[in-house]
Parts: sequence; structure tokens; C-alpha cells
Amino acid sequence: MTSSRSGGGEAGAAGQSTAKRRPPTSTSLASRAALISAAVGFALVVWILRRPDQFLHPYVWVEEYKLLNTYQAEGLLNVVSMPLGGYFLWPTSLSVGVAAAVSFLHVPRIDYLLSTAWFVATLCLILVPASALRLQWRVGMAALLVLAPINPEVFGIAAYIFWWVTLWPLITLIWSQDYWPLRIPVLILGGMSSLAGSALVVPYAVLFVMTRQRRYAAGTVVLGATSVVQAIGYLTSARLQQIPLDPGNIVLQELHNFTYYAFGWLNPVDQGFLGLAGACILLTILGVVAYEVARQHTPYTNEMVGLVMGLLVLGVLSSVPASLISLPFAAGPRYYFLPYAVLAWVLLIIAVTSELRWARVGASVLIVMSLLSLPQNFSRHEEFVSWSSQLARCQTDNAPFSVPVEFDGVITDMWHDNLYIQAQTCHRLGYR
Repeated sequence: MTSSRSGGGEAGAAGQSTAKRRPPTSTSLASRAALISAAVGFALVVWILRRPDQFLHPYVWVEEYKLLNTYQAEGLLNVVSMPLGGYFLWPTSLSVGVAAAVSFLHVPRIDYLLSTAWFVATLCLILVPASALRLQWRVGMAALLVLAPINPEVFGIAAYIFWWVTLWPLITLIWSQDYWPLRIPVLILGGMSSLAGSALVVPYAVLFVMTRQRRYAAGTVVLGATSVVQAIGYLTSARLQQIPLDPGNIVLQELHNFTYYAFGWLNPVDQGFLGLAGACILLTILGVVAYEVARQHTPYTNEMVGLVMGLLVLGVLSSVPASLISLPFAAGPRYYFLPYAVLAWVLLIIAVTSELRWARVGASVLIVMSLLSLPQNFSRHEEFVSWSSQLARCQTDNAPFSVPVEFDGVITDMWHDNLYIQAQTCHRLGYR
């Protein structure tokens, strides 16, 4: 199945063929640039406001300590190539390794800058390449991405860069052109960002079967290759035994995701309600998309199918680590980030493109309801820890010595005896 691109895409007026479309004028290009700049500016403001303490006084967080320990002992190349937690996290590993190589004294600040750079790159991949989806709608996608109704755990932390880059293969599905010099590196980085990123081979494969288009074939091959690498890393890691698979709980958790997205502001706890409401939302979305596919009247069918398939894949994989234990505002909120972001995108496309008026209204209502949860956990605050003061211990402590690592933003709960400052690091810093 292929879908027409003539009805509402940014590239031209409805009903015109690609060959007859007029090239954009300088005025339209200026308007596009202004809108994109405004969207990125808004997103950056939200990015800072959701994690202001990390902006003002960044520090080293969670698994970054493993990368920094490896850097001190084995060097930058080993940091980039090492798996972490059972799979490869190239964007995170590269960023932390580069930060350490540039200036170990300023690792947290460089980490934050690089995290922000990856975030902006994610926004640009949504907003800049040509798409069948109008630019205004993609601005909405960018806004909903930063307004995900969760505790902003994944904002501004180098260890969590991979959560953003995992979305990259899915974002390429909304591009209306091949963009091979951009698409292939984006797919490789996305696939090597996490096991979930490589698993997005599924929507690519489904769309190739539906359309037989070359871009989907290439994406299937590239992501298929990364999925093999990631699977080998995962299957040979200790993580496989640490996280037992419970299919029933995984399914329930995925249903709970939908309910928490729409009704998180109610703080629902009843398991029956969480499962039933989630099933109703999911089945309704699947029904609307199936209707659009059957009718083939919308030029956005491929995008809808790809995003829904991505939603199901990311929802399942995000539900595995802490099924029925995680919560969007408290325990492991990062596990809700990917399903929430993609669910918001699916609802937005339904709201602006569906032929069904009730579906447009329903999708809009769900988006608005999700935003009601933002006041509960819009911003996250942490207690101040001085990285430079920790490194200054080189003057008095015998290396190697351990320094604490941030875990949940409370000094008394920090991880201890994990990050070890080696003697050669003290020497590089001029303390020895």
C-alpha cells in the first residue's frame, strides 16, 4: 500500500503533484525558519525549567560512573565500545567519554551541554526534514515531547541521552524524502543507542511489506543489523538473568501506560481501572488506524501505521524492566518516557488528520487530559554537590578514592564507592 502525498503536506497545496509544486519563496523559507527557531527555543526553555538544578550546578549521575571508571582505566575507545546494562548505548558512552577526554574537571558541565545538543538534534530531526506532516503539526510533536507528563528524570542527564536518540529511527518514518546521507547515520545511531532503538526495525519492516519502498527496505536492513548486535550483547549479559520476563505483567503494564497517560492527574491505583481504561484507549486507537488504512483516504497512513507499531514495540520493551512496579511520577519514571512521547504523537496525528470527527475530538481530549498531570511533576530539584570539591580531594586522599554519584537528587541517598578517582587522573588535574 502506498499513500498519496498531495493532501496537506508542507511541500505544497492540496491536489498538486510533486512536479507541479512551486519552489518555496524566500518569504516561506523565512517563515519556516522562524517557526522552527521558535519551537526549538520553547523546547529549550522547557528543558531547562524541568531540570533547573542540573542546569545551574550539574553533577555526575547513575551509570555514568561506570563509563568514567572505564575511561580512566582503559581510555576513550573502550568507553565508546563497551555495553552498559546489557546493551550498547553509543550516544551516552560517546558523550561521557568525550567529556572526560576534554576536561575531567568539567565533566558534569560538558555532560549537560552534550545532553542538550543531542536533545536539540532530536528536535531538528522532527522539524527540519521535509515531511507529509505539516510543519505546524511537527511543532506540536516537539512541544508534546518536552511536555511528557512524567517526572523529568531523562532531562539533562548524560546517562539518559540514549532515551532521546532511541526515538530517532521512529522520527525518520515521518520524513517524505530518502535523505540517505542523513537517514543512514541516524538509523545506525538510533539502533546502537539501545535495544529498544534497534527493535524499531519492526515498524520499518511492516511498512516495507505494505509499500515496498526502498527507504523502508534500507531501514529494515540497517536496524536489523543493529538489532543482532544489541541482542547478542543483551543475551550474553548478566542483565538477562536479573530481569525475569513475565508476559502477563508486561501486557498489563503496557495497558497501564495508556491509563496513566490520560488519568495520571487522578493518581489512579485500582488495578482493574488501570487495565480496563488502558485497553479501551489502545483498542480505540488501533480501530481508528485500521479504519484509516482500510479507507486509504488520508495521505498520512504510513506515518500513522509506523508510529503505532513503534508505540507497541517501545511500550512492551519499556514495560519489561519494572512491570507493575514503576510509576510515572515516582518509581522509574524514565520507563514511561518513550511510550508517552510516541502515544502523544499518535494522538496528535489522529487529532489533526482523521476523517472521524469523534476520533479527532477524543484524541484532543486525551492530549489535554495528559497535560493536567504536569503540575504534579513538571520540575525536578536536587541537592547541590560540588564536583570540583570532590576532585579536590586528590590533595588529601590517597588515590584511588571513591566519590559519590547522584541517584535521586538527595545527598543521603547518593551512590557511594562506585566512581573511583585514579592517581593518574589526579596527576592530569595537577593535584599530584
